[in-house]
Amino acid sequence: MDLSYWGFQRWPFERTFAQDRFYTSPIHEEALARLLFLVEEHRRMGLLTGPAGTGKTYLLRLLYERAERLGRLTVRCDATGMSGIELAMQIAIACHVPVAVDDSPLRVWHGISERFAALTLVQQSVLVIVDHFDHAEHSCQQALCRLRQAAEAAGTKLTMVLASRERVVPSLLQDHVELGIDVVPWTADETTQFIQFCLARANSKEMLFTDEAVTAVFEATSGVPNSIVMLCSLALLAAKGQDATVVTSECVVACAGELPRRSVDHGVANRTAGARSMVGSAAR
Repeated sequence: MDLSYWGFQRWPFERTFAQDRFYTSPIHEEALARLLFLVEEHRRMGLLTGPAGTGKTYLLRLLYERAERLGRLTVRCDATGMSGIELAMQIAIACHVPVAVDDSPLRVWHGISERFAALTLVQQSVLVIVDHFDHAEHSCQQALCRLRQAAEAAGTKLTMVLASRERVVPSLLQDHVELGIDVVPWTADETTQFIQFCLARANSKEMLFTDEAVTAVFEATSGVPNSIVMLCSLALLAAKGQDATVVTSECVVACAGELPRRSVDHGVANRTAGARSMVGSAAR
């Protein structure tokens, strides 16, 4: 990749978790503050929702790091395609329960209960983070209910945070969710600020996207951060191929056809200045 053509020190639009390269918008800042509230106040469960590409996984990684600094025993797993016992096994292993892959479910749950009892003795709180919960099998709901019961029986302070594209609270977990946090796509102004931030971070002396190009980026992506990153990268590469000095709206529109199709109705109808509470029971 020829960075010198644009005068970049590094590529401005990257899909990376590196904290010094990620633009934390007000939406993400508020969502993280709500997630930390759940952890610090030992709440039972939070539900983080939003369309694909809006930064849920990034927020969960940030939460994982912050929670460990707070001294929580933190478990983070991706529930995609998992059954309930597979999820329980992952949690058990992360909690240092001595289990084997061929152990029976009874043995796994017995090990978790014993581990929770030991954690209670040393006043160790636990945070379980489950990403892509909407892609898990239904039995994962039952597993998390059982995990809650094991924690309550042992007196362990357990907080669970689930991430899902859907706003609907899973039926078996409705009595456990105390706070819902919705991460919505960016507005047109936030999209502009993000592009400016990325270019400045790459040491660009100029705004390389015309105003019309920025508008075209927003319209093509509906403000979904991951799509913005992909489209801006494609547009810069295409403009370079045409020996252009700026990215035009025509270039953006031509590149937009290369983006994967995704549903954005969830965010388009609900853009706000920040993340919002879904379940008004945080004071429970």
